[in-house]
Amino acid sequence: MDLTNVDIVELAKQLRKPDGAVGEEVGRTMAHFNASAVAFTIECLHIQPKDHILEIGFGPGEAIAEAVRLTPRGYVAGIDHSPVMLEMAKQRNHRALMQEHVELTLGDAQELPYADDSFDTVFAVNVFHFWPDPTRELVECRRVLKPGGRIAFYLTHPSSWLPGIRDTGVFTSREADDVEKILLAAGFTNIETRATKTEPDGKGFVVMGKR
Repeated sequence: MDLTNVDIVELAKQLRKPDGAVGEEVGRTMAHFNASAVAFTIECLHIQPKDHILEIGFGPGEAIAEAVRLTPRGYVAGIDHSPVMLEMAKQRNHRALMQEHVELTLGDAQELPYADDSFDTVFAVNVFHFWPDPTRELVECRRVLKPGGRIAFYLTHPSSWLPGIRDTGVFTSREADDVEKILLAAGFTNIETRATKTEPDGKGFVVMGKR
């Protein structure tokens, strides 16, 4: 399927929540487009072998697979609101699921189905710009993080978005300092940003903090 023939508003909605045959193709495209973003985010997190990790909006499951690889004595969880992405991620992480090393859940970041103080790290790749007002999501992230736990959000810089995406109303455009202020207001500390520029994906940045 050629995504260039998909209406830009429909494509933006599919990027937010992939669905149906178009959603499956979007998922495959995500796996390719987000590869360098996933690698950069994982590098920033300094994941340890015993860590408990949560990814919000895991998409096709590539970052989940890498987190599993890095936590042989830990645990990885993921939540996504797209049934299509859940199935793709399950296929990608079948062995880890069978070994109960990972748990993938269909759900919403505004109501995370995890106990307080459960995770050493919570992260998301190209999800934050789908949250117009991330107050509730960040309250939940902070709740499930252990004291001293890390949070990290990777965002592709708006200058590298597809032409017309900004005008769809689906994405919220934010600079790194905007995200820093939002995390600080949500009660996170030790806020820092690391920026990257990798071709052909364009510019992006990770904003990190601690509970």
